[in-house]
Amino acid sequence: MRTISRVNNDEHGMVLFTSLLILSLLMALGVGSVVFVQNEHRITGNLRLGTAAFYLAEAGIEWGKEQIGLTTTNPPGPADAIREFSAGSFSTSLVSSRQVSALSGQVILRSTGTAGASSHTVQAQVTKIYDLADAALVLRGNSRGVNFTGDSFYLSGFDYDPTTGAAVAGAKARLGITTGNAALLSQIGNNLAPLQRNLIVGSDENGAAISVSTRMEVDTLAAFANDLCSAPNAQVSSIASNGSLSIANQTWGSHANPQLRCIHGLPQSGYTVTVGNNFSGAGILVVKDAQFVSSGALHWEGLIIVSGNGVGFRISGQESKEITGAVIVNETGTAVGPGDPLLDIQGTVRILYSRFTLGAAASLIPAASLTSIYSWLPFYLNQDYWRSVTP
Repeated sequence: MRTISRVNNDEHGMVLFTSLLILSLLMALGVGSVVFVQNEHRITGNLRLGTAAFYLAEAGIEWGKEQIGLTTTNPPGPADAIREFSAGSFSTSLVSSRQVSALSGQVILRSTGTAGASSHTVQAQVTKIYDLADAALVLRGNSRGVNFTGDSFYLSGFDYDPTTGAAVAGAKARLGITTGNAALLSQIGNNLAPLQRNLIVGSDENGAAISVSTRMEVDTLAAFANDLCSAPNAQVSSIASNGSLSIANQTWGSHANPQLRCIHGLPQSGYTVTVGNNFSGAGILVVKDAQFVSSGALHWEGLIIVSGNGVGFRISGQESKEITGAVIVNETGTAVGPGDPLLDIQGTVRILYSRFTLGAAASLIPAASLTSIYSWLPFYLNQDYWRSVTP
């Protein structure tokens, strides 16, 4: 009997031991679960803060790009800045800034986003590119009317290579025509036949080929034309007292050697500059206070500006006429009463937008004049690269 009692007492000890072992395992499992949950919470929190810091850094780059767009210098020089938010902050700094050409500047931005104890830094290179025109054909000021006859014209705001004659793949497009007011836009719309609309191509943010623009206003364009005609490198001609100047079988500048030419008329005199019969050139041609008439073969690479009182742009004849660059027609007068239309296309002409030829033309503009026009020139931004500086 005493042997059986000892065995029973031993079994009671085993039950106690087993219970304590199970309880210890359960406690260890509970503690491990709590530690695991706490670690997961910390990891999730750190990941959330790290992600927030990354997005704040990216927001800093986008903010910096907006500031580059607001600058009116070349190269752009946005100021360093810090912006605070409820979720954190970003600090954006200018690493470097350099002028690439007369119409473009390059900026390297660095932005650090901070959220709690996490931070992330990213860097981007942005190029700001100014354009000397916001369309193949720029019409500003009041107008006595516009006229499109036939289907021998083609106006394109796509960017063309003057060497190959083809549109540049992937290049930002401008509009075919821009106007400075809704009344002039309405005149164009009312005078274009449905099939003629297909001969004017280009695109803005909304896909339109013809639109009103708030850039390149009448007064600023008139001042720009005056500056160009006063430039030391400008070759200036005047229209004779009979009110007419004919230019034929002449070459004013070339692809390799563009020129700045200026022709003066007189306000309210009905003066006319007629070009054709194998007239060609490259660079910038400014016609002041006179109508520009092309009736014969014409080839021009660069910018043509017709600005002043009683001006107009007229095309007639079926001879080949091609302008690779842009044309600006800027009426500074009231343009009331009878008179020739601001735009009169009755013959063959192709006006093809080209950044290459406009860039070559910009090299002719004095630095002081360029500095004064950056504020109203159209532009766009290219983000050349983006990279993360910290993991």
